[in-house]
Amino acid sequence: MKTKLILPMFLSNMLSGIGSGIMIYISGGNLVWVGALLATLPLPFFLMVLTNALSISRTSERLPALQLINLVGLTLVIYTLYSSQIVLTAAQFIPLGIAILGFVSLHWYVWSFSYYQREKSQAIIKGQRLPEMHFKRLDKSDVSSTSFNGSKTLLIFFRANWCPFCMNQLKEVKKHAQKLMQDGVKVKFISNQGFENSKALADKLNLPHHFEILQDEDLKGAKVLGIEDIDGSPVGMPGYPKDTVMATVIALDEEGNVLFGDETDNYRRRPLPETFIHVFDGSEKHSVTTSQISPQIQ
Repeated sequence: MKTKLILPMFLSNMLSGIGSGIMIYISGGNLVWVGALLATLPLPFFLMVLTNALSISRTSERLPALQLINLVGLTLVIYTLYSSQIVLTAAQFIPLGIAILGFVSLHWYVWSFSYYQREKSQAIIKGQRLPEMHFKRLDKSDVSSTSFNGSKTLLIFFRANWCPFCMNQLKEVKKHAQKLMQDGVKVKFISNQGFENSKALADKLNLPHHFEILQDEDLKGAKVLGIEDIDGSPVGMPGYPKDTVMATVIALDEEGNVLFGDETDNYRRRPLPETFIHVFDGSEKHSVTTSQISPQIQ
């Protein structure tokens, strides 16, 4: 089970980057601190600022632009220290340590943390009916997935309000509300994040009448599908359960049969709405999976 200490890692990189920026000013632009800044600040800035400011729902798989900036920073620190031709003091190894921290953090995030390492669900099979699942509405009344029959249904399983990629994905789907309504599609946003968090999200999104947020208590529905992410929430998220769900999109016909399923293994790689909303009007040419996604950011 991979570590979920993502927030402490982000914060350490952010503080290191800010500290490096201060040292750039104090030292009059010393390149060693410029390198330390480039090695540490891009990742937390990308995830904490750009994803929200630009409403990023998906990225390239390996984030090559961030990796390049990070590598340039580490290289600049090493080259500056090597070419200084002076005996290095303990203090001069601080920017090197900061740059190495940034390098290790970014590569851990890109190559390990971003992946679920999930196995394909045996329940999400195109043309087959989903097994019955039970959820709760925000008024805490029970609802069975069999009650979805009779209407085309789009199920979006998302992690929680703390995930910017999830929030941007939900907003992105909402932008297609008119098209989905015309096709007679009801949309269900599903998570186990708790009623209060989901009520706050409902207020924020101001969803139209054919959209609904459902609570998957104890991940019972997710476990039926095999898409639960046990101990998947990052450490340091008070008010949220430690278990969550792997981001999943499922389109159902009127009889509850699967028209489309996306089981991304990388939480930053999500299908464009255009790849699944058209399956409801029978346009099969748009029924593609995550491997065909055009990323919004590198």
